Amino acid sequence: MKTSIYLIFSLSLILFPNIVLAADSSSSKNNKKDFYECLRSDPSEPKKYCTSLPETRGNQPVKVQISIHLLDILDVDQSEHTWTVRSFLYASWKDQRLKYKIRDFDRLSKLVYRGDLANDQMLRMWHPNLTIPNQIEQRETENIEISISKFGIVHYKEVFVAKVRTNFNFRTFPFDKQTVTLEIEPFSETQKKVRLVPAVKKNGNTSIPPDLWNAGEFSVSFSDRPGARNQLSKETGLWLSPDGSQNFSLMTFSLELKRDYFNFLTTKLLVLYFFAFILWLNAGFASEEGSHKWPWELFLGIIFFSLEAQSMLPALPYITLYNVFVNLLYVYVLTDFVLWLVTERMRERKKSIVLMQRIKILGVGPSLLILSWGIIYWFIEFV
Repeated sequence: MKTSIYLIFSLSLILFPNIVLAADSSSSKNNKKDFYECLRSDPSEPKKYCTSLPETRGNQPVKVQISIHLLDILDVDQSEHTWTVRSFLYASWKDQRLKYKIRDFDRLSKLVYRGDLANDQMLRMWHPNLTIPNQIEQRETENIEISISKFGIVHYKEVFVAKVRTNFNFRTFPFDKQTVTLEIEPFSETQKKVRLVPAVKKNGNTSIPPDLWNAGEFSVSFSDRPGARNQLSKETGLWLSPDGSQNFSLMTFSLELKRDYFNFLTTKLLVLYFFAFILWLNAGFASEEGSHKWPWELFLGIIFFSLEAQSMLPALPYITLYNVFVNLLYVYVLTDFVLWLVTERMRERKKSIVLMQRIKILGVGPSLLILSWGIIYWFIEFV
């Protein structure tokens, strides 16, 4: 009896370490398989384990750090209310499922994927699917890179070109300032699941703006998008949940563009005022016997140049500062024409002719300049 017990005990001591080792090995293989499927699996068959939302402590939203570096402004289309921008996008987040041991990857502390390899890796793992909701065409990706550290931290880099819709306000044209925007948000993910946060304190701006514009500071603001993505009901107020769970995390990058109005003044606006100046001088050549013929050519020149300058803007539902300038010139030309007609009726009254000349030279002309400067100040300060 004692001999049989001894034999059973001895066999247990011999077999138990192997059983434990086999169990650990099996568990390790399963864990390793789970982790490395996110890094090595077939991209055509992404694993649900890898592509679902990462787990966080306390069910907190996944924090995605984002920054935008403006590389170049390719175009500012005032008629379409768009601007085309070339930018560098950086994003970073942590996914515990992507942790790995460097001994399993040739002692590499960081795995780097570029180009097509990066696109394949994005199919294997979860990513915030960052989109530009205010673009009017799909952005063109010039280059893309994904790096994954051994701690499961993902760094996403992308250089892209996007044509973006923005809102232009031309009320103070040609002395206007415009704020162009670029919006970034995770597609189909609510703020309760994914939250965008700044990656750096200040975003870069090394771009050279087009000839007509001077670029200011590049800033960023965070907000929630109150509108619905897939709303079918017309009752918009019922779409958002009371706890705000349907809000989207939205980053808006803004850049101030100031029009370089010197070129416009010298080639457009000053030409119009030069015509008005010649019209003003013409009043001084009227003799006491009668005036010269009224200069219709100047009036046609003012109409032509004013319409040509206005063509660079779209049809607007409001009056711009430039429209006010043009209308002032039209009023001035009309006033001069009326006074010319009155003068023609008074050819026999020499004193009346001299009076009309003084009204045009000392009254109407200077009034045009004073009104112009006053309107510029009022539009810039109060409109």
